[in-house]
Amino acid sequence: MLRLNWWKVSSGRQVKTVRSLMAAIEGLIGGVDIVSFDVFDTLFERDIEPPEKVKEAAARALSQFLNKTLGMAYSSHEVYSLRNLIETKLREKAGAQGKDTECSFTAIADEMARAISGQTNEPLRRQIIKFDLDIEKDVIYVKEGMIEILKWLKSLNKRIIAISNMYLDREHFEEIFREKAIDGYFDDIYVSSEHAMGKHSGKLFDYVLLKERAAPERLLHIGDHAEADYRVPLRMGIKAIRLYDVSHLKKKHILLNYNALASKNPYWRGRYALQLIRPPRSRAGGGDFYYNYGYSFLGPVYAAFVYGAIGEVKRHEIKKAFFISREGELFLNIFNIFAPALLTEQETPTTDYVYLTRKSTALASLCKGLPLDKALLGLCNPAQKGIYSILNVFGLYHKDIAALLGKHGFKHIEEPIWNYCDSRITDLLADKDFQALVRKYAEGDKNKLERYLNQLHFFGSGKTAFIDIGWSASIQKFLQDTFIPRHDYPHVYGLYFGFSNLGQYNFDETRNTVIGILLDQRRASAVEQIFARFEELFEEGARSLQPTTVGYKINPKTDMVEPVFKDDKDSGRAVELLNNDLIRAMKEGAVDFSKEFLRSVLLTGCTFEDIKPFIMTTAERCIAFPSKEEMSHLFRIKHAEDFGSKSVTDFSSDRIKSRTAILNPTRFKAMVKKSNWRYGTVKSMGIPGVNLLLRYYDIIRGL
Repeated sequence: MLRLNWWKVSSGRQVKTVRSLMAAIEGLIGGVDIVSFDVFDTLFERDIEPPEKVKEAAARALSQFLNKTLGMAYSSHEVYSLRNLIETKLREKAGAQGKDTECSFTAIADEMARAISGQTNEPLRRQIIKFDLDIEKDVIYVKEGMIEILKWLKSLNKRIIAISNMYLDREHFEEIFREKAIDGYFDDIYVSSEHAMGKHSGKLFDYVLLKERAAPERLLHIGDHAEADYRVPLRMGIKAIRLYDVSHLKKKHILLNYNALASKNPYWRGRYALQLIRPPRSRAGGGDFYYNYGYSFLGPVYAAFVYGAIGEVKRHEIKKAFFISREGELFLNIFNIFAPALLTEQETPTTDYVYLTRKSTALASLCKGLPLDKALLGLCNPAQKGIYSILNVFGLYHKDIAALLGKHGFKHIEEPIWNYCDSRITDLLADKDFQALVRKYAEGDKNKLERYLNQLHFFGSGKTAFIDIGWSASIQKFLQDTFIPRHDYPHVYGLYFGFSNLGQYNFDETRNTVIGILLDQRRASAVEQIFARFEELFEEGARSLQPTTVGYKINPKTDMVEPVFKDDKDSGRAVELLNNDLIRAMKEGAVDFSKEFLRSVLLTGCTFEDIKPFIMTTAERCIAFPSKEEMSHLFRIKHAEDFGSKSVTDFSSDRIKSRTAILNPTRFKAMVKKSNWRYGTVKSMGIPGVNLLLRYYDIIRGL
């Protein structure tokens, strides 16, 4: 084969960037009337590779359509195989007729519709074409800098045409060009599928020259393929520029490598899928750490959680889903993005964002009195204040109850209690007067909570899901203890971001199922434990900007139960208000990412099980090995706690400001142990390798 180099051939050039393409065109434009462009990898780039992935995605979409809309059992693999079989036969038929082995997508779709339905089926043919075109339009974009070149050529009054080796029909290209707003620049489109003529044989170029009534030297062709777009036209006397776009080829190479790895090792499936995520949108005012963090880290984690929860909704045939305040607001938002594409109408549960919190449900669960296991909940928080925290957990700090404390030895109400077997607690719980007061207050709360749940049609709702951040599943436990004697109490499926109860609560398994989507300590996975190493981050990153619900009231005008929110003057709420802007930014980033996440899983067909391993890797990197910038910004977050303690956690207090702290092992260990984010605390010293040692210790021994 003749080897051609641009420095030897005056009518040819090879360039490595779009920026240098214009200069190359200027060098060859003399005497040229028509400029032709190859389409894919020249005018357009795909953000998915290899191109076969488009066919696979279209096959999945058609399979779902056939199964769910037409009731025809076709797997995506069967659809994909059918398409390839038909395309192969049509190409072989063209070759047997002495033509180039080209075929049109309309012909492919027509044969597919006939094979599936047993007869000519025009509506199904159109649907097959639509699936393919919709996906193609979604994954392609105009190469950066190409619009400027098209405008410049138009200003020179050059005729611009497109020439493509592609199974899509001319009308399909016209639709894509309109979608991408470049149709106004092109005077004509020539496609190999239209006449079974390809660029590689030269026949398509011959046809173009004939139709355009142009001599070869009056045509300049631009494309990416070394043979079909460069050597072939040069041999025919056509001027040619090969756009060997190094930057695009690098991105393409990465995708192809990840795809190859994914075909061999399931771990890489999630990595490949997330590689398709497009960069975050530009925000007014420039870069924003918290938006970008929401997009690049919290977004993947939250999206994966909701994706996993949707899988459980399908598996258990959930009929009603309650998204629990306050993190549930974001989760419902993401669910509403995902559900139309991932669930059929029959699979989609009714949804509600509900004002249920530990604080608003705890007291009602004491209608039979306060047992020891629940009393000890108030002492689980490191910032606990003894008997005050125990009472505050349940909203029991009233004057009549406080009057009983002295006789049981409680002299300093807010003094921490570290001995869970403290006799003062057991004596108080054995006091009949105390328990009578507990039941009185609990009954009042129970009545309002029951009315609120009736408004939500909770009772008698069949299989019902609670979708929440979780951790201990306290709300599910409190509602069980309060209302499970009712015959219409539903089976509640707790679908939680993380579940780390470790036997703290006993659930009636005939009415309760608890599932930790990303973290479930019953699985005893050291990898999953990374989410428990900075729980507050996941709570803050998802929380509603509204105040927390502390109880309920009855509106006298409507006779409806309404939530009572924490007062804005409360010290904890004041801290939240100061943090709301950064929380809003993180949530915006997470929502924007979730839209891209949905697109990616639809394109790749990745399941939650495919995605989860790489999400774990992402969490590992961000929690255990944060960058200096991440550490600095995350330490600015403050977390308000009101379940047993009205404390405010200022993460910046967990910093270690001097490297010398490590020289005192006892003190250093104490500082790390009391930290809310131990990896951040260690990172703040700035000593290389310490986080890695801590991670090894954590995996082997636990923190």
